[in-house]
Order: sequence, then C-alpha cells, then structure tokens
Amino acid sequence: MLKENLRSEITVLESMIQAFRGLETSVVSKDIEMVSKYAVNIEELSLELMKIESERDEILKTYQVNTVKEYTEKYETPEKPEIMFLSAEIVEKLNELTIVMDGIRQIIEFDNQYVELLNNLVRGIQSPTYDFSKNKSPYSGNYTQIQNQPRYDGLK
Repeated sequence: MLKENLRSEITVLESMIQAFRGLETSVVSKDIEMVSKYAVNIEELSLELMKIESERDEILKTYQVNTVKEYTEKYETPEKPEIMFLSAEIVEKLNELTIVMDGIRQIIEFDNQYVELLNNLVRGIQSPTYDFSKNKSPYSGNYTQIQNQPRYDGLK
C-alpha cells in the first residue's frame, strides 16, 4: 500500500515538473493563454499531491509511525529497500521541481527588471546599473546611488 502511494506521488511530481517546464516556455514566449492553462494544471496537480500525502499519512498511522523514515527504521519488510528507493526518488523529483521553479522565478524577475529599466529610460530617471540585492554586502549602500528625480529637472 505504501509503495503504491509513493509511486503515485512520483507520477504526480513528474507531471508537475513537466507542467512547470511548459509554464516556463509559455512565460518566455509571453503566451498568456498557455500560462493560464499551465497554471490551472499545476493547481490541479497540487491538489492531487495533497490528497496523496493525506493518504500516506493515513497509511503510516496504521503502522503507528509518522514518517516513511520511521517506518523503514521500525519495520523489517521485504519491500523496505524499494520504499527507501522510492523515497529517495521523491526527494530527487522535489529537487528537480525546485530547480525548475527557481528558473521561472529568475525569468520573471529579469523581465520585471527589464521593464523597470525601460520605464526609467522613457521617464528620464537614472537607474542603477547593478543591483546589489543579490549580494547584500554591508558596504553595498555606499556604491549605489538611485535618483528618483528625472534627470532633466537639474537643467532648469
């Protein structure tokens, strides 16, 4: 029962990874209709994942343990190696999902910064050429100057 639950979670995580990759492609190509489609798909997969995790909690309660790790430590069953392998595969899929999601976040952040730069250029506001927010150095405040006034006001 536990093995089937873990296999189901792996299948859903694989589908979720593919959906996020499709979302990434849609964001890059700025296809709003496909972004919406993938967002709905991801939401459905998230609900399915929550259902699978709830079922696993119920399965583990029948064995009087809280986690799969506790189950593998407490019970010596012939399926123990396979359960441990499936658990490791779930961790691998979660790491892959995190990487894909981080890629999407970076694409959106870049797009937002690019739009902000274009807006600043159109309005004539001097914007920083480098964003220290990624490197949070204690001295970063000394090296950046942001002027929120249009540069043409200084000529009056």
